Amino acid sequence: MYKVLIALPLTLVLLGCQVNHHNTGAIANCEETLMKYPQYRDKGPIKSYQSLFTPDAIFSVPKFNIALKGSDAISARVETALMNKKSIHMITGMNVYPTGSDTFTNRSHFILYRQDKNDETAPTHIYNGRYEDELIIKSNQCYIKTRHVLIDRVDVL
Repeated sequence: MYKVLIALPLTLVLLGCQVNHHNTGAIANCEETLMKYPQYRDKGPIKSYQSLFTPDAIFSVPKFNIALKGSDAISARVETALMNKKSIHMITGMNVYPTGSDTFTNRSHFILYRQDKNDETAPTHIYNGRYEDELIIKSNQCYIKTRHVLIDRVDVL
């Protein structure tokens, strides 16, 4: 009887550590993907940016009525933006947590500075907000499946 009382909790703890270890590696994988986002979004290359998303990804910015479906459409919009706008993204916080065996959600806070590349006298826009993401692990790689961009504040310098 005592062996069962000792063995059962020990087994549960050890199994819990195994599950946590898997999630920790996957969470780190997703955090790495999320940290690549600002770099590729601001500087390219477009193919690297596109590779962060699933082929059927959804990207939306409700405040600006932007709703894109598919990594091709998402990367095409960024390609145009890179030609016309200078931007600097900063992620100020991340909270990735599991929702299934290979799915995760994330809420990141961001600051974005954006200015017209062709007019140095144009004002700089500063956006503060949140990325709310659904992430998926496929072939040991984390991808953004859904990204909702929620703008909390816009300032102009």
